[in-house]
Amino acid sequence: MSHDRITLDAQALFERGYQSYASGDHREAVECFTRAIRLRPDVAAAYRYRALAYLELGQRTDALNDLDQAVRRNPDDPVVLADRARLLFRQKAYQAAIADCNRVLALDAGLAPIYGLRGECFAAHGDTERALADFAQAIAMDPEHAADYLLARANLYLEYDQYEQCIADCTAVLERDPENALAYQTRGLAYRELQQRDAAETDFSAAIRYNPNLAVAWLARATVRLAARQYAEAAADCDAALNRAPQLVKAFEVRGTCRLHLRDYDGALRDYSEAIRLAPQSPIGFNLRAGVHYLRREYRAAIQDHLEALKRDPKNAGTFNQLGWIWSTTPDPDIRNGRQAKECATRACELTEWQEPSYLDTLAAACAECGDFTEAVRWQKKAAELAPNEAQSEYLQRVALYESGKPYRSLPGSSGLVNKP
Repeated sequence: MSHDRITLDAQALFERGYQSYASGDHREAVECFTRAIRLRPDVAAAYRYRALAYLELGQRTDALNDLDQAVRRNPDDPVVLADRARLLFRQKAYQAAIADCNRVLALDAGLAPIYGLRGECFAAHGDTERALADFAQAIAMDPEHAADYLLARANLYLEYDQYEQCIADCTAVLERDPENALAYQTRGLAYRELQQRDAAETDFSAAIRYNPNLAVAWLARATVRLAARQYAEAAADCDAALNRAPQLVKAFEVRGTCRLHLRDYDGALRDYSEAIRLAPQSPIGFNLRAGVHYLRREYRAAIQDHLEALKRDPKNAGTFNQLGWIWSTTPDPDIRNGRQAKECATRACELTEWQEPSYLDTLAAACAECGDFTEAVRWQKKAAELAPNEAQSEYLQRVALYESGKPYRSLPGSSGLVNKP
């Protein structure tokens, strides 16, 4: 077959492949481009478009291989380099993506979207200063698409606790695009961190209104409603989040806590157990489930869950504190263990530099369980000194109890609290 004939056949296959790609038949597109490449393996465009078709099919490795081939054949094509940079970013290969962005900008310094992409790479890689510089450059160069860069910068500000700057950028996005659900969601998260819960709930509701499929917005509003003790409403928001993202661990944790406050202990146990199943290496689900066992006076199960949590986070002061509290104050003499209680309570205090009053309170209870009432009184007075006003009365009552030579016994569930006061 002549060279001209091969070229014509390859061109025809390429055009068929492009038409299939444009019409959404990505498998047919891959087949056509593959046949074109067999005839003309030197044509970079065929590799590029096959890569784009592979991406639509979710075959990222094949797509990256094809983009590598396209770059080898045309190393000075900023379009192919930009395609590869975007894919590398999605693959979390940030350094390689940055290198491709640098090559693109060396070829054409006027491509504002590449500054935005490189900014996202820098942000993900932890280079905040360069990320902010790139976002600012993209915003200045491309006002038409500034909302995209402002939102990316807002998320970076949110990640680094710069909440006022995050709010300002989200507000600027919403001035340009009043129905941008992601901007409402991000601004709501910043308001929540600033304890401006009404503003946060308003923004999360707006995000849900403009995009009901945003599972994070439903969950975020649930956390605000949980903080406001609107337990039924928060649980309903978790239901909506899980309908959209069935493996959203935090939604099970939050809904479990709502159910716990509604005294649906069986429901809370199911939710916490599912959270543990989905994230077995996290200590959070175990500690939360332990709290339900404790309220149901299933002390051994509570202790076992706390111990599982400690295996996953051996420096968690709260877990040590809860174990110390159970072993020193439970009414069940078969469960109490003064020595272990004192060891755990002491470790909790060490980890918090002896400044957490509730942990000192636990240490005092452990000392009392061990029969050392002098130390119990000393630590209880220290706890009362550091305690907020609303807890001082209860703490001082325990001072009197220890001065009379009596240990403290806690009856779980009588106050409606999962953890110790």
